[in-house]
Amino acid sequence: MCVPTNRTPGATTTAPRNEPVDPSSQYNTKLTDAEEKQFQEWAAKNNRTKDTEDYDLRGFWKNKEDFADNGHGSDRYKKPNHPTFSDQSQYSTANNRGGKWTEDANGKVTFTPSEANLKNMSADQLQRYFDKYEPGVTLNLPKKAKK
Repeated sequence: MCVPTNRTPGATTTAPRNEPVDPSSQYNTKLTDAEEKQFQEWAAKNNRTKDTEDYDLRGFWKNKEDFADNGHGSDRYKKPNHPTFSDQSQYSTANNRGGKWTEDANGKVTFTPSEANLKNMSADQLQRYFDKYEPGVTLNLPKKAKK
């Protein structure tokens, strides 16, 4: 299940991290030189040039994915430093598992962060991110999470 967010198209994640991480050049789908040129043109035209820090926008583009009405892309391309990096990401592994989205029978959506999520943001930082970008979603923080 991909749960949409209210993140503004083209906006970068500005919430502070526990450790400075900039994987802009990591976790990216490989493109040929010609594809890279087309991708750069597409990213500029769609105001998405800053989204590569925490999202594999090249993979999204290459696979001809579409953004939801709110500008959100699927979890499949979220990098491990994305605040809502989830087990739906192609970069979620047994050693670096993403958090988990759930939705109950009443439509209530919950996100349970993994160690990977909490390595990049403290519990307080993650809660502030959810308050701002994921209103209405319950953040299920583990009791042992550092504030």
